[in-house]
Amino acid sequence: MIDGQWKLTYPGMEYTFGTPDLPTFNRTTPDVGDVDIRVADVDRPRTDGRTFGVDFRSGRTISFDLGVRGRTEEDARRESALLTTAWRADPVRLTPGGVAELHARYAGRDRVAFGRPRRFSPNFSDVRVNGFVTVTADFAAIDDLFYAPDTETIQFGIVPPLGGGLLAPLASPLSTTMNSDRSQAIRVASEMPVWPVVEIHGPVANPVLTVVGTGGSGFTFDVRLTLLYDESITIDTRPWARSALRNGTANVAGAVRGTRLSKAALAAGSYEVGLKGNDPTGTARVRLSWRPTYASL
Repeated sequence: MIDGQWKLTYPGMEYTFGTPDLPTFNRTTPDVGDVDIRVADVDRPRTDGRTFGVDFRSGRTISFDLGVRGRTEEDARRESALLTTAWRADPVRLTPGGVAELHARYAGRDRVAFGRPRRFSPNFSDVRVNGFVTVTADFAAIDDLFYAPDTETIQFGIVPPLGGGLLAPLASPLSTTMNSDRSQAIRVASEMPVWPVVEIHGPVANPVLTVVGTGGSGFTFDVRLTLLYDESITIDTRPWARSALRNGTANVAGAVRGTRLSKAALAAGSYEVGLKGNDPTGTARVRLSWRPTYASL
């Protein structure tokens, strides 16, 4: 991967490096990091051996040995300043929970790690004579996984059932509004389980989203609130987000019942996605998106 292309992105920043034709390039193959395992082993009392508990995998750290070159000392210092600014990642590090994206392109494969730039150690000892700066830099990933660069998405509306008229017996006050529902089949193709992002757009009252796979896998989100025609709720199950926001800002996590967000991962396979709720217009819709996930580059 010494000749692979890497790109660090976050709001307001996109910095590409790695390949020999770029001002900032890999001097050695990047180290994708050894992942620490957090264990809960217990020695067996009064006998040999141990009892295994649950093992947890920590986030990986990706390390780079970079060279920054320029035709002149000024060019090299200018490029190293751009790299320094990119690696500071101020919009990310000053936002609780904020993450940057580190894109890797190698041998026709594109992968993304989520996390934060951390260690940054430049060496300017050779910049005056040769216009060359060396940098040791680390990227702390939020987990040990890699993700596809693009999301896969389905979107469909909530459609009233066929038929009409009033249902007997009638009682006052009368209403012709009925609960609407619709479902759609999806297939998740991924090496590892994916973390979906759900967007429900109004108008709809008390929407319920169900995702059911073979063997009963999947999740249910029962939203106990009313969304107007210009309102939406975004339920983000990704480990670095884990939030439920109304119109992208207001925290309404308390209104979401059903499956815990930390248990909403979807393994590879086929699923039936259903949306139901009280929508007098038939225009409410749901958008479900996810990124295929991989264990390695």
